[in-house]
Order: sequence, then structure tokens, then C-alpha cells
Amino acid sequence: MRLRLLALGLSLGLLLGAGLDDAVTAGQSAFERGDLADALVQWSVGLDLARKQGDADAELDLSLRLAAAHRELGRMKTARDLLDASEKLASSDVERGRWLTAQGRLDLALGDARSAERRFKDAFAAHQRGEDPRGAANAALNLGLARKALGKPEAEKALIAARDLFQTLGDDVGVGDALTNLGALYRNQTRLELARTTLEAAIEAFDRGNDAQGAADAMTNLALVFADLARPTDARRLYESALSTARARKDVRRQATLLLNLGSLDARGQRLEDAARRFEAAAEAFRTVGAERDALSAELALAGLAPSVAAYDRARETAVSLGDKRAEAIACLNLAALTDDGEARRYATRASELADELGLSGLRWRALTMSGMLEIARGKDKAGIAALEEAVAVLERARLGLDREEGDRFVTQHSAPYTALVDALLGAGRTAEAMAYAERLQRTEAGTASLDGSAGEKARAIDQELAHVEEALQAELSAASPSAERTVALRKRLAELHVAFADEVDRLRAAHPEFAQATQVDPEELQALQSDLPEGVLVLQPIALEDRLVLMVLSRKGLRAVTVDVPGADVDKQVGRLARSLRAEMTQDPAWTEEMCDKLGAWFLAPIAAELDDAKTVVVSASGNLRQLPFALLRHEGKYLVERAAVASVTHIGSLQAHATISERFQVEGRTLGLLGNPDGSLPGAEDEVTAIAKRFPGSEKIVGAASLERFEALARGKRTLHLATHGIVDPMTPTQSYLVMGPEERLSYRMIPGLAPDLGHVRMVVLSACESGLPVKARTADEQGLVISINGLAAQFRRAGVETLVASLWRVDDDGTRALMTAFYDELGAGRDVAASMRSAQLALLADPATAHPWYWAGFSVVGDWRR
Repeated sequence: MRLRLLALGLSLGLLLGAGLDDAVTAGQSAFERGDLADALVQWSVGLDLARKQGDADAELDLSLRLAAAHRELGRMKTARDLLDASEKLASSDVERGRWLTAQGRLDLALGDARSAERRFKDAFAAHQRGEDPRGAANAALNLGLARKALGKPEAEKALIAARDLFQTLGDDVGVGDALTNLGALYRNQTRLELARTTLEAAIEAFDRGNDAQGAADAMTNLALVFADLARPTDARRLYESALSTARARKDVRRQATLLLNLGSLDARGQRLEDAARRFEAAAEAFRTVGAERDALSAELALAGLAPSVAAYDRARETAVSLGDKRAEAIACLNLAALTDDGEARRYATRASELADELGLSGLRWRALTMSGMLEIARGKDKAGIAALEEAVAVLERARLGLDREEGDRFVTQHSAPYTALVDALLGAGRTAEAMAYAERLQRTEAGTASLDGSAGEKARAIDQELAHVEEALQAELSAASPSAERTVALRKRLAELHVAFADEVDRLRAAHPEFAQATQVDPEELQALQSDLPEGVLVLQPIALEDRLVLMVLSRKGLRAVTVDVPGADVDKQVGRLARSLRAEMTQDPAWTEEMCDKLGAWFLAPIAAELDDAKTVVVSASGNLRQLPFALLRHEGKYLVERAAVASVTHIGSLQAHATISERFQVEGRTLGLLGNPDGSLPGAEDEVTAIAKRFPGSEKIVGAASLERFEALARGKRTLHLATHGIVDPMTPTQSYLVMGPEERLSYRMIPGLAPDLGHVRMVVLSACESGLPVKARTADEQGLVISINGLAAQFRRAGVETLVASLWRVDDDGTRALMTAFYDELGAGRDVAASMRSAQLALLADPATAHPWYWAGFSVVGDWRR
């Protein structure tokens, strides 16, 4: 102890003789290597010197530095006291800007992002008034961080502005900082490829600025991206590289952070002993430099490897003593899952209160979900349902605010409050409300979106211009002497806007998972729909819950929920097996296929057999993996569903409201039928198919053989039915690159289809006689814009272009079988039958022929949308 005091006295003596500049320099050096305790010593002595010398500028500077160090150590009150005491020293605009930025950083650390945003905006304005571009760049960078914490789309704009300001100043390190934070933002938005390239650019900027530590920080963020991309080897390589840099600089704090990250990577790979060892080392290293809050984060991570009441209770007590409310909320949420009834409710309530106070929406909806489930478990259905409804409301209001730390793998977890609420409402006999909440969850998957909120600002602007151009085009066409040149120009602009609008909606859905959730369903609307359904129509909405399958059945007779005792995971597994076998053209074992159809039929059809007896048409509103499979092939008592009734599907039940009120029906007629077949010359069967249909409908217009997009667009104008017999090419890696072949060298891409809206103004039905044209595809990689965009199928894009009835396939179809199916389908349409009934008759015809009786031949095509056309 005596030796330590003597050494400290020598250090202080040297510092007092060296002056303020050396105090600042020595403290900054200690701060950068993570030795915050030494930085505090150096800067505290410097602050005393500044006060003794009456140097107000130095006093302000050192007060702000000391506040930052105390903030990093979790000593928030000390940091706040320093800032409050130094406010009067900030007399100029530039000094005021620095002080506001320091206050904003403290607010951000305390979880008050709203206050931080206000302070950073004021700081930016102050630096601009003081003509301090570097200070303005720093304020913009911090403003981006505050907006990121709030989940605001403007975060990206602020960070890009900071990057541009630093570039103007020639500050490579500043550019690297802005790019690092921008990359972290893109990662939160699951724009992983864009995050990767941005962080790689950050590393290059730090290298140019000779900032090894900055490069290491960017590497750490890049490693997180590689972990998300399922590239653990690359992630580990980057972590180890950054760790080597931190060790070389003797930066204990960064070493601890990297050990924590490596432990998380080990935990993901189920290397639990390695993870535990790294978490323990990280906690100890954090304590060495006085970072108690970070040490607590490591302890929470360690507790998560082998959850126990004792471990989380210790963490909770530590969090309370440190005033770390976020860590306390996490500990309470885990304790609620581990303790019994009364204690569990108390912990869940506390977690919810803390999350609400701190604005942590990700924690709050989880806590509310747990509270609701606990209340229901003890028979308090009313209180439980209220808590679950609040959980869903929190989720839907604030999904933009969920960062990765709050909601890792959010896309796969967000359904928990919905399924729990549906379960509770069904148990309480509130079936219509249960169906409405199931619909709200399903619309996320179907991509039905509202343009409310700031996230849709660009899409709304495009939508408004669309309306103006459509109005101008209509006016021009209605003129006594319409201008051909102006009409062509307006049509071209209209097509461009439709493409831009659809593309922007895809971007919003990928970047902001909450976007599609904005559209909600009122249970009263579903009850009103019941009376509007045609006689003989049965609506089936299957909901796979964790422990069972629920079949929601709606008809004119009422709404009923049927429970099937099979876990949702088992349902998904068996549906996936059958769907994959059909996509792989596995027709060699029809007995196995029938067995699978029987198994699924026992789950989906047998429990509602009585309702099916009265059904002429079954309309299926499926979600998730269930959308991969046509329900027509499910079997019960030796019969496929299609043998009992016509089958159609809708993307969500809400769309039935429009279908139910349509009074006008149309009939396929030759003069309004356009057909395109074999456009690249490689599908002679498609050419035969189109020729046969054209003979059935005299006066129809067809294009066979070599075609082009321009010819197809001309063909579509004025038609009410379009039939395309061509290649459908689905890109499983980047689904937005999927397309339909339109000619030897021409493609109609996924993104181009909505641009056909001006040419499809009269089209009521599109038949896509093409492979996998209706198959939903989940993206495996990001597109060229860095977004991971999944699609609902090529056919769904025609819905965006205004077409209400579609016929499309879910797998690669047989050329001869498709020709026979389509010929029979159009024969029935020509006889005046509706679309679903016509498809049923065509499928039954193939089923009756032993050569095409396997479901692969006849079940691939489905009617989507208004089946009554």
C-alpha cells in the first residue's frame, strides 16, 4: 500500500509541474487505452489547475472530459453534477455546442433518447452558428445515434450528413466513425450486405487515418454482421484481430468487450464452456478498469448459459445498487420465467414498469406478454388478455425502435404475443377477436401495408404523384382531340411510378418489419363479412400455435374455432416435407404422397368434416409455411379436398370484404382475351396450349413464338383476361431477381410487373401458366441495395398492378399436364362457371386419368383472389 501511495504522489508531483497541456494529453492517452481510472486522476488534477489559474476554457474542456469518463464508468450522477456545474462556462456558440453534445451523450447512456435527440439538434445548430464544421459533424453523428435508438428512419440521413461533413474536412477518422455507426444501423435493419460494405469502407477510412483502434472497432461491428450472415469463421477471425490490437495497446476495456463478443459467438455455436470462460474473463476485465455496468452485462450473459434464480437475483441486486435500470429489467424478466406464480408476476410487472420508464419497447412487450400469460394461468382471463393486448399494441407502435440487443432474431420472435393472445381469446370464447388478431399477424407475412407514419414518406409521395398522373392521363384520353405524344409520355411516367412505388414498399417491408403490421382488422368487420359470404362458401384460416393447431372456420352459419392436438412445429415440418417433395418432382412413390396427404388431411380436414359437407367452395387464408402447399391435395376418408369442393386462396381474410360485395361478374370472351405462348421458342407445349385456348374463344388475340415486352404490353391493353404460357424463373438467393420470360432476350422482372398497371387497367384475371409463378420465396442473401427482401411470388406483383384474380403455380409444372389442365379450365370458363369451380373441374379431369393422377400433375395451380370471377 505504501509503495502505491508513493508512486501516486510522484505521478501527481510531476503532473503539477507539467501544466494543463500535459494533464490533458496524459488523460487522453489513458482514456484511449481504456484506463479510465488513470484518465480520471490526470484530468482531475488538470481541472484543479484550471480552476486555480482561472482558465475557464480549460475548466470547461476538462469538465466535459471528466463527465465522459464517469459516464463510461456508469457514474451517472457524478457526470451530471460535472455538466451542471460547467454549464455557465459555455459562453460561446461552439462551447455551448460541446456542452450540449456532452449532455446528450449522458441522456443517451441513461436511456433518454428523446432528450438526447433534442440536445444534439441544438448542438448542431450552435456549431453552425459558431462556424465550427467539425463540431457540427460530431453533433450530426450523435444525432444519428439518438435517432437510431428511437427507431427513426431519419437516423440514416443524420449519419450520412456526418460522413459527408467529415469528408469535406478531410477527416478520415471522422468518416470511419460515421461509417461504423451507419453500418451498425444497417445491421439493425437487416440490410446485411449493405452493412458489410459500409463497415469495410469504415475500416479503409480508419486505415487512411492511421487509427488502429477505430479500425478494430469497425472490425468488431463487421464481425457481428458476419455472425448474422451465418459466417462464424469470418466473425471469429475479425474478433481475434481486434482483440490482438486491443492487447497490443493494453486497452483492457476493449479486450473485455471483445471477450464478451467472442463468448456470444461461442454460445451461438453451442460451445458453452468456452462461452462461460470468456464471459467470466470479460466481467473480471471490466471490473479491473472500474466498468461495473459492463461487468454486469457480462454476468447477465453468463447467467443466460445456465439460467438460475440465484444467478439472476444476484444480477438484479447488482443492477439496483448501480442504478442500472435496464439490467434490472432484463434480470426481472428472466426471474419471471424462472420463479413461481406470485413472484413471477411481481418480477414481470417490475420489468414492464422499468421498460416503460426507459422506453425499451423490446423488453416491454416481452414483459407484458409474460404478465398476460401468468394472469391467464391463474384464471384471470380478463387481466391476462388486457396485458397481451397491450403487448401487441406496444409491438405495433414501436417496432422501429427495436434494436438487436433488445430483440435478437426479432423476425422469428415477434409472433409470441399474437399467438398467446389468440390462444387466450379462444379460451375465453371470443372467437371473432381471436381471428382478427390472427389476421393482424398474417398480414405481416402477406405484405399488406399501410402508408401511415414517417417510414412510408417516400412511398406516399410516389403514391400522390401516381394519382396526379392518372388524373392527367384520364383527362387527356377524354379530350376531344387527345395528343398521342402526351398520352405516350403519361403512360410511360405512370409505368415508372408504379415500379417505383412497388419497389419502395418492398424496401420498407425489408428495412422496417413493422411496416406491414400497420393495417389492422376490426372483429366487427369480420362479423359483418359473415353475412356477406355467398351460400356454400367456407373460409378456413389455420393458425399453428406452439402446442396445437387451431382451425378458424367462417361461413354464413357463423364463426367457429376448432382445436387440433398437434404442435405447430410438427405441422410446419410435415407441410415442408410434402411441399419439398412436390417441388423436387418426386412422383415415383405415390403411396408416400397419399400417406402425407392423409396425415395432413387428418389435421386440417377431419376436424371440420361436418362444415365441409355443406361447402361448395373452400377459401383458404393460410400463413407461413402453409402457403407453400395447395389445400386441394389434402385427403380425408380417401378423397382429396378438391373432390369435395372447389378451392381458392386469399392472402388475408380482409381481402374477402371486397370480394363479397362485388355484384358484377365477368365471363371470359374472345374479344377480351389475350394469350401469349412460347415467347422464346423453347416451349412447344405452351404454344399448343395457347393455340387450343384461342380456338375455344374465337376473336381472341394471341402471340406465339418470338415475342417481346412491347408486344405483350400492346396485347394487354383493353383485355379483361390474360394468359401467359412461358417460363417462370425464381431466384432462391435474391427473389427480387425472379422473372417471366417475354422473348428470346427479354424478361419481365419481378420489379417491372407493377409498372404494367397502365396497360392492365381493364384486366380482371391473369393466368400464369409458368413454373413456380405463385411460390412465396424467402431471401437467402441481400439484393444490390443491401436489403434482404422476400417475395410473395411473381403472381403477387400483378395484384400490385391492380389485377384481382390470379391463377399461378407453386412448383415446376409438367408441360403436357399443364396443357391438358389449362384446356379443360378454359372449357369450363367458357361454359360460364366461376374460376374456382372451373379449376376444380380441370383438376378432377387430370385426377381421373391414371397417367396424371399424382398431385404433382394437377395440384400445382391455385386460384388466388376473387374466385367468383
